[in-house]
Amino acid sequence: MTLGFKRGFFSKQQREGWPQNIWAVTDDGYPLESQHEGSGRYHGYPMPEGDPFRDEILALWKRP
Repeated sequence: MTLGFKRGFFSKQQREGWPQNIWAVTDDGYPLESQHEGSGRYHGYPMPEGDPFRDEILALWKRP
């Protein structure tokens, strides 16, 4: 998820001064979302195929 943060794939909404969500895509092309759990810790999981934001993340991730 560090790469997602570096590339700006994080929400504007914050919790405790940290982005609530960070998104990234694995080398194999699987989109991931992580949610802030507190104290700068995140829990990540694969984005469901039915999530419309999934396609948006995939398209944006492919941009240079």
